[in-house]
Amino acid sequence: MSFAAIVVLAWLIHGMVKRFSGRPADTRPEKPGNHKLRYKFDARQNWALALAHPIASARAIGAYADPKARGLSPQQAQALRASLLHILGLRASAQDDAIRSALPELLRQHWYRIDLDRLRPDDDARAALAFASARVAFAVRAATLLGWLDPALQWEVLYQNAQRARDCFGSWQEFGAALARGRQQWIVGARADSLGAAFDEARLAQWLGSRGHPWRSMPWHGPVLFAPPAA
Repeated sequence: MSFAAIVVLAWLIHGMVKRFSGRPADTRPEKPGNHKLRYKFDARQNWALALAHPIASARAIGAYADPKARGLSPQQAQALRASLLHILGLRASAQDDAIRSALPELLRQHWYRIDLDRLRPDDDARAALAFASARVAFAVRAATLLGWLDPALQWEVLYQNAQRARDCFGSWQEFGAALARGRQQWIVGARADSLGAAFDEARLAQWLGSRGHPWRSMPWHGPVLFAPPAA
């Protein structure tokens, strides 16, 4: 058999194997800043969750945006636990029962102070607010996935947090730029952000220019996210 015939035969065999075996699933971890999360809640819920998209995407937590998700994997739970307890103001040694008992009242009374009650005199307050809004969204959703928080209270807090962000910023561009600055000033101030991933305005422009990114597909302005109950 000639060399050319061998090459052709090998090509045909390769094509048949590829056709009948199917393409193997892509198991590579999601790179920080990718936007592979699929938001499957209703529009208002998706919007409230999308504030923390850079964090959830960097951590590759598909359950974050999926209403059918039963919870986090043991590996994800272990990786997030200490950071979440720190953000929420609970002891690192707290057990799940104690967390479930303390967290509802803590959030009702103090959610709006998370990451904002120890600002430094030279901190940019708007940048800090964007950073806090993203971290609150992620922490509250992750706490629910860990079984620490009732889903109804989860949405109550997420809607309030989302309404605050919408009232204080005019677009995803404005919010995203403030979020990037907020994370940077947090790090410069010797404060650790073990959950998020670095990004800048150049990366933000790429996100907003991508049709598949939720920050482009979700309009900033829309119906009221949280309406206070009537007195």
